[in-house]
Amino acid sequence: MFSSYIENPQNCNFEGQDADEKILLLLRAHPITNLSWIIPAILLFLIPFFLPRVSQAVGFDLSLLPETFLILILIINYLLVLVVVFEGFLFWYFNVYIVTDKNIVDIDFHSLLFKNIDMAPLRNVEDTSSSMGGILQTIFHFGNVFVQTAGATKNIDFIDVPLPHKVADFILDQAHKKYGGN
Repeated sequence: MFSSYIENPQNCNFEGQDADEKILLLLRAHPITNLSWIIPAILLFLIPFFLPRVSQAVGFDLSLLPETFLILILIINYLLVLVVVFEGFLFWYFNVYIVTDKNIVDIDFHSLLFKNIDMAPLRNVEDTSSSMGGILQTIFHFGNVFVQTAGATKNIDFIDVPLPHKVADFILDQAHKKYGGN
């Protein structure tokens, strides 16, 4: 369930799903995008190991500080690491893009207290496009998919998803298969 590209996922549902609606594709941001929070978490984790050497290099003696103060700094540091990792994982795991046999769903998780769900009926899909730019996106095959919809329905953007060209083609194929077209 930690994959970022799942076709026909089992035992998955989402808020607002109809009883007869079937999920065809479940997407998350490519795992490589998690480096934006994993690297800072690792650096924060390593700070206590390098702090004595750095303080010695700048001429500050850590032994002058009370032991309880140093323990408090360690606790705060590791709590900060925990918060960065927990928030980064939640943000990645719960920001999902779903293609069903009826709708396209974009669930944006902003925090524990706020999420945004955008839905567009598959019948309103007019066009899809995809883009990959930059060395990381080219090497790891991820990018953005933009779904243009008809009428007052909001356009849907899938950001940093794996295989964007395949996803754009899949969405357009499903729309044509279900509601006609070329």
